[in-house]
Amino acid sequence: MKGVFLQENLIEGLRKVSHLASKGKTSLPILENILLKAEKGLLFFVSTDLEIAIETSIRGRVESSGSFTVPADIFLSHLLYLPKESLNLEVKENELILKYKNGETKIKGLPAEDFPIIPHLEKKDGIKISGKELKESLRQVIVSCSSSEMRPEISGILFKIKEEKLFLVSTDSYRLTERFIELKEGLKKEKRIIVPIKACQELLRILDDEDVEMFFSENQILFSQSQTNLISRIIQAEFPRYEEVIPKVFRTKILISKENLIKGIRSISPFSKTGINDISFEFFPEKGYLILSSLNPQIGETKMKIEGEITGEKNSLSFNYRYILDGLLIMPTDEVSLEIIDDSSPAVLKPFPESNLLYLLMPIKT
Repeated sequence: MKGVFLQENLIEGLRKVSHLASKGKTSLPILENILLKAEKGLLFFVSTDLEIAIETSIRGRVESSGSFTVPADIFLSHLLYLPKESLNLEVKENELILKYKNGETKIKGLPAEDFPIIPHLEKKDGIKISGKELKESLRQVIVSCSSSEMRPEISGILFKIKEEKLFLVSTDSYRLTERFIELKEGLKKEKRIIVPIKACQELLRILDDEDVEMFFSENQILFSQSQTNLISRIIQAEFPRYEEVIPKVFRTKILISKENLIKGIRSISPFSKTGINDISFEFFPEKGYLILSSLNPQIGETKMKIEGEITGEKNSLSFNYRYILDGLLIMPTDEVSLEIIDDSSPAVLKPFPESNLLYLLMPIKT
């Protein structure tokens, strides 16, 4: 393998794939390396942890094709401090040799033949969506994803295709987030698959605003954007039929300033009970305000009034303040709506006036 590539292009390619290389977390040293593969004017970068694989490429002058693997962290750390100029790369005797204007570096690596085979997923019968919207949706939905290995069905994000929309859904059984994106192209039939949380985190890290294509097989999913591909296994489990849990009718609804509610909750939260994190919400429709309160016998108590537009009945319930803050912080609008039934039924938080995001949370029984 031999070629000439710009330093900044090498860094861009490495940054997309190097995070996945699992240094110190595997008994297979080769997984700490990235695969470099030069051919037809392109240099490919590949990393994998055996469940996820990321591949990207940059352009350059390839003088001879070939492949080799090098430690991801060493290669990237070194490149960051090299001058922004063309670098000569060449593989000789199990070393990657970098030559530049004022120096030369040799990095020991491992043969490409030792690198795991990356699965190939055919690009057909897929969908196309906005990369900007997918990135925003993942950031919003990931907050309520469970990390429990005991319940694999909720240890990832549900990707549901229905009615020419892609729905992203996550839950940890205490709260649930749903966001949908309009499809630009693709499947008309319904599909439900669960993508592991780690794959979603990696995807969130590498996505930009360009359109993304998604393709599916029985046990894998492929995300393709520009020169970058991410392929991941699918969780083989049945995501809960969450649609049945979302209330259709409410007894009380408030439209309120997101900023005022966040400030109020943060002000009240130090007085909540340790381990319970409870804050009480009392709704007064006829007076047009909400009262937040918290009582901790060891610390004291506090109350705060926040004005809002309330319809329906007088009502009260308690929430884990951390959970409702998580929901408020992902809302993209200045105003939000909070709809409740009673102190034992799920409440629904939504942006206002937008309607493509929903955050459901259970009250605390006190």
